[in-house]
Amino acid sequence: MKLIRFIFNQFRVWLVLFALAKLYFLLVNAESLKTDIVQFPHMWWSGLRLDFSVIGYVLVIPVLLALLSKLMKRNFVKIGNVYFWVVIVTIIIVLAVDPFFFFYWGQKSNTSFTQFLGKETAGFASIEWSHYLIAFTFIVLAMNRYWMKWKTLLIVPSQLSFTGLLLLAALCSVMIRGSFDKVPINISSAYYSSNNVYNNTAVNAVWSALSNEVEKSKNKSMHFFADEKAEQLYAEMFADSAKNDYQSLVSVNDSTNVLLIVLESFSAKTSAMLYGDKYNATPNLDSWMKQGVCFTNAYASSFRSDKGLLALTYGVPATAHQTLTNYPERLVNKTSTFQMFNASHHTSFYYGGNLEFVNIKVLFKDADLVIGEDDFDSALENAWGTHDEVVFKKFANDFLKIKLPQFKMLFSLSSHEPFDVPNYNKKDNTYLNSISYTDSCLGVLLNTLSKSEKWKNTLVILTADHGTVKPDNAPTFDTTNFRIPMVLIGGAVRKDSIVA
Repeated sequence: MKLIRFIFNQFRVWLVLFALAKLYFLLVNAESLKTDIVQFPHMWWSGLRLDFSVIGYVLVIPVLLALLSKLMKRNFVKIGNVYFWVVIVTIIIVLAVDPFFFFYWGQKSNTSFTQFLGKETAGFASIEWSHYLIAFTFIVLAMNRYWMKWKTLLIVPSQLSFTGLLLLAALCSVMIRGSFDKVPINISSAYYSSNNVYNNTAVNAVWSALSNEVEKSKNKSMHFFADEKAEQLYAEMFADSAKNDYQSLVSVNDSTNVLLIVLESFSAKTSAMLYGDKYNATPNLDSWMKQGVCFTNAYASSFRSDKGLLALTYGVPATAHQTLTNYPERLVNKTSTFQMFNASHHTSFYYGGNLEFVNIKVLFKDADLVIGEDDFDSALENAWGTHDEVVFKKFANDFLKIKLPQFKMLFSLSSHEPFDVPNYNKKDNTYLNSISYTDSCLGVLLNTLSKSEKWKNTLVILTADHGTVKPDNAPTFDTTNFRIPMVLIGGAVRKDSIVA
């Protein structure tokens, strides 16, 4: 009972504090208070897992101290008291300033304010004095509440048994990780809306700040050109491509359906048309490449799905260490593919796996409909999610049902490691077998679509998220690892062609 009461008190204190902090954030940044307040319960719910994760991080140190005190027969109460003072002060300050970081700079709280310390005080001077007062008031009220009520509730009771403490440590571990799934929690778990204020209200400011600072060193090599310089470099690199008249090959209008099908790890090596008969695992894809506009020298942006999908949805190339999915505030002012269609088309994204995997969820927040593993109930699944034959079937059925013009994006899953596919054994190599399985699912999908009335006004773009060193384990720097299939098919294609 002591253990249950302690856990209840922890949740009561921290969840109330974090809920109030979210409301405080929204009140500071609300675009339309009357409308935004109605959305608040959804914001709170979307960020709840991050709140629990922070509670796990806060608790794990005092729990370990309590376990240590049991083993060493020593009292670490004073250390625990100091720890909670440091933690509560830090957390309250982060929560107090977070709304204004977003208000002024469009990002969650971090240590970037240190650039304004010292002689250069322009940054501080530009902040309204009333905002200092509001933040200071939040700090005083929260600290008063801690001193008067919360401090006695947060200390780990010395009466807890060793077994109880072990159970508490296990609970902390689960909360920190966010789930029992193989994909740990990340910031995208709170993203649910195309409204950036709503998403940032949902995100726990403390979790965001910790993530930002811990990952900062990985981001040091990222360098962004000014827009003018980037456009100049792009024009120089693709000067020859500008001469190609793709309009003579494809005909689209405001009512054309556009389907972007992204095939997981589909290297050009697996295609007989692109690489010869050595591996020959994609007969269906090869057949369609002979009918459409086939690009024989298409290359992926990276080896990773998050970076490849970022390039496909935002046109942002891969970086050395990090990807912008880990810094969603950098994407706020960039136009996604879904936004380009939103006015005239129904937009959607389909994936059989976890949408929070490496933060990819942030890439699809502007879609009208997002389908992930939670939307499927099938026995055909592996550790990553639901297999392609189930997802592809739903994708096709939904496309045929909706009357509006559509932009639909499909990301396959089954050809991801560990390459275990259901009831399919055509290749000895597990990677090639999984590619062949997805290719068979693709054949069924395209056969269904091509027989429908919608096909004549549809453009299908087939490509891959990235290449791979498999199946020949070529050196990482080998360009064949990055070469991927890319073909345009459908009734919108005027002329079958090969673009070298």
